Amino acid sequence: MIGCLTGLLLGGAGLPLGAQTWEFGVAGGASRISSALLGSLSINDPKSDDSRLRGKNMVGGRATLNTRGYYGHELGYLRNAARFQTKVVENGARVARESSVQAHHLFYNFLAYFMPAGERWRPFITGGAQLQEFTRPKLNDFPIGGTRKYGVNWGGGIKFLLMKNALVRLDFRDYISGKPYVLSFPTPTGFGVKSDESGLLHTYEGSIGFSIAF
Repeated sequence: MIGCLTGLLLGGAGLPLGAQTWEFGVAGGASRISSALLGSLSINDPKSDDSRLRGKNMVGGRATLNTRGYYGHELGYLRNAARFQTKVVENGARVARESSVQAHHLFYNFLAYFMPAGERWRPFITGGAQLQEFTRPKLNDFPIGGTRKYGVNWGGGIKFLLMKNALVRLDFRDYISGKPYVLSFPTPTGFGVKSDESGLLHTYEGSIGFSIAF
């Protein structure tokens, strides 16, 4: 397997390269979600750390328009499979509950390459705007439906041209948005005490993709 891949890479080194204007590809990888405090399903005895999200994996695709030089524009969609973990009050005790959820990411990004168009290796940095939609956890006492949030993302990666019309890419991103869902938080007490209700959610992506370029 490794020998075949090595032969493909070395064999492709002799192919003529051209500036690839369009790229259409698929990607998949792992996701990690920051430990943001999401609040509680309990109204009478809420605790800020009752609920959290845990990332699992991401799949999706990207369409890229490259300029002749060092820049590009990209539209993408990723579906993030995650777990919603919470604690509910039953008979005076907090009991752990869990449900699978989906986080849908739709984004536009601007890319800046370190190598010009036509080069085989093209490291890049990127930043852009996004929409994230979180589906409702399948829990009986969950108070509301899904949540839509807007935010930004940034990161970087590298693209490698396997042959004239095919490339692989590695991406690392930080997707930043407001916290999903509208759950209960303890009422702040004392002068200058800030509620845990505010804050941001970070979703981290590490993925590998394959694209057709022309």
